[in-house]
Amino acid sequence: MKFQELLAGEQINWNRVKLVRHNLTNKVVAAHYERGYLEQYQTVQLPTRFQNCDMLISFLGTEGTNGVFQGCYRVGQFRPYRRAEFPEDFPETGKEGVDVVWELTKMDLLADMKDRIVIDWGKGTLNWCQRGTIEKELLEIRPVVSEIEFTSYEKVVLSFETLRNIVLHAAKHKIWEQRLSAVAGVYLITDTKTGRHYVGSASGEQGGIWGRWSEYARTKHGGNKRLKELIAADSDYCSNFQYSILEVFPIKRDRHEVLEYEQLYKRKLGSVQFGLNDN
Repeated sequence: MKFQELLAGEQINWNRVKLVRHNLTNKVVAAHYERGYLEQYQTVQLPTRFQNCDMLISFLGTEGTNGVFQGCYRVGQFRPYRRAEFPEDFPETGKEGVDVVWELTKMDLLADMKDRIVIDWGKGTLNWCQRGTIEKELLEIRPVVSEIEFTSYEKVVLSFETLRNIVLHAAKHKIWEQRLSAVAGVYLITDTKTGRHYVGSASGEQGGIWGRWSEYARTKHGGNKRLKELIAADSDYCSNFQYSILEVFPIKRDRHEVLEYEQLYKRKLGSVQFGLNDN
């Protein structure tokens, strides 16, 4: 099934539609997304970008060639870009005298499908802005995102997709951010494909477990050597990772004490000799 078929009854002139895909692997896109400025970011374009266009349909590239639906927008006029019109923490994007700000008004079309519709953008991922007549394969329609229940630290067992969902949609999962940022601790990453383990730790200096796990959600590997090697060989390998908590400590616990417990669990689980720790 094609994505365009979902709007078959709306009498849309697809010749006057643009499809855009903002890729989270792009550092500029990621910076805007993490600060909640994705919609404002996409308004800053060249004056020719949305010419002869009535509607914009926006997607977010999260993995591979996928596109997660963000919304439909009515395209209006544009005005000159002025940096002073944007918030102080808005990452530098446009150039005054070159770029413009397009008037993009969010529409009700598929409003309940945000973050649920997933398409295959196709091989031309560098071509982030395409004509609406280019059909996109519908990969899935995700169930309604609801609050993922947090019960206790010892019961935390998360897949990579669930962890990424929690981190990237933190506003919907406040309890997780509050609880995981309140403690330091030792955690376990299990490669469910091979059974190998990685033991890591997080201190208050790193923002607690929340701060450390947020790095995994954004980078897939958290900077760990052997995890990076797996991701380098297969960018989607992170789908095999499972995250759990071995022990928690007060957020102000001395980092050296936390590291001692990390080493203890590495010995218990043999994660250096037989797992994914390299030291």
